[in-house]
Amino acid sequence: MPKQEENKTVSYTKDQMFDLVADIDRYDEFLPWCNNSKIISSSTEGDKQIIIADLEIGYDQFVYTYRSEVKLHKDKTEINVRNLDGPFKYLENNWKFNTLSEHECEIQFNIDFELNISLLDMLMKKFFDLAFQKMVDAFISRANEIY
Repeated sequence: MPKQEENKTVSYTKDQMFDLVADIDRYDEFLPWCNNSKIISSSTEGDKQIIIADLEIGYDQFVYTYRSEVKLHKDKTEINVRNLDGPFKYLENNWKFNTLSEHECEIQFNIDFELNISLLDMLMKKFFDLAFQKMVDAFISRANEIY
């Protein structure tokens, strides 16, 4: 059950970083091991937009699609994700965005998951730290590219 937490300060606004993470349809353009990303539905629940999305993740012969529920807080301070279907026994990740100055914000990201597929779970546990860092860096690189 890999768990990881990362805090990063970036030279972008909270809104810019929130919008980048919320742009699920474009994940396959920059996120490592994401082969396809697609929003299935979107609705509103109070102060949150609820998105159901499919991500196809994998490498080589290990390719899996999983469905997530993504809660986007309308004040652009938080994004909460949990799996609905796919190769995970469970997956939860949370993003928090805090304004530090006019052109700087802090991103807090945490993830906790376990896979249903034991071989893949063993591989992910072994390489999780590297994979996690590559994923966080991919979002920051994407921000550098589009902002």
